[in-house]
Amino acid sequence: MSDQVRQAVARERLRARLVGLRKQSGLSPGTVTRRTHWSTSKLHRIETGAVTVQPVDLEALLQMYGVRDRDEVAELIDLALVSRRRQWWSSYRLDPEYREFVAYESEASRITVYQALLIPGLLQTERYAKAATASIGKKADDTAVQNAIDVRLRRQAELFARIAGNRPPELIALLDGAVLERPIGGADVMRAQLDHLLKVEQQPHVRLVVIPLRHGARPGPGGLFEMLEFSGTADPDVVFVQSPIKDFVVKDPDATAAYHDVVDAIVGSGLTRDAAVEEIRRIRDGR
Repeated sequence: MSDQVRQAVARERLRARLVGLRKQSGLSPGTVTRRTHWSTSKLHRIETGAVTVQPVDLEALLQMYGVRDRDEVAELIDLALVSRRRQWWSSYRLDPEYREFVAYESEASRITVYQALLIPGLLQTERYAKAATASIGKKADDTAVQNAIDVRLRRQAELFARIAGNRPPELIALLDGAVLERPIGGADVMRAQLDHLLKVEQQPHVRLVVIPLRHGARPGPGGLFEMLEFSGTADPDVVFVQSPIKDFVVKDPDATAAYHDVVDAIVGSGLTRDAAVEEIRRIRDGR
């Protein structure tokens, strides 16, 4: 397993594997805790991914579960080490759900993002991000607000560094026509933002889908969601949903499948490639 596997993804893989191995061994949680002299809460936290597991504790579990294959043991220990590694987002104060989302995003092979009222955060310029913050009554110089903007810009930098690297992810941005025409920050800020979209669209592995207002009603949710997919692994798709009350990460296969249907419907109703570029230029130029 590559060291580039990110912390949260590694933790989830390890958590799921340990639960599976315990059940396969026929051991109950009570039996495991009696043999290891652990508290029930310690095993529960490990199996739910609430804490990382020390390699020495992992080796004890694997021996108890009858795992003898050296390659499998080495792979699982590697996951434990990676899951404990400090990542760039560790220096920011983030809610647990958002921190988990950022970790998954950093390893996703395909990222599909939609935001109903604003340009998606991964495509915002810094001036647009600050103006958007001010438009909802928050001060851009507030410490918490500036922290959120800094994280957003860092996510962008990390994503486009990956796109320029050896294992580039695919970015699909679903842009409702209203967010392209909504004047955030004034004419200069919006023109620079639309120019940024045109520049980003030229990069490989980036696809913009524009749903013009003239297309009328279209499918889609009313808020923000980001769908993350992973290639070459057994990891299920993940959807991050942002709401005014609480952000949350969706992992249930039935729920994520519904988001796939939403994405397919939006893409089918929108403009892509040259047509999307021409629509953005038309709005930018006021035609």
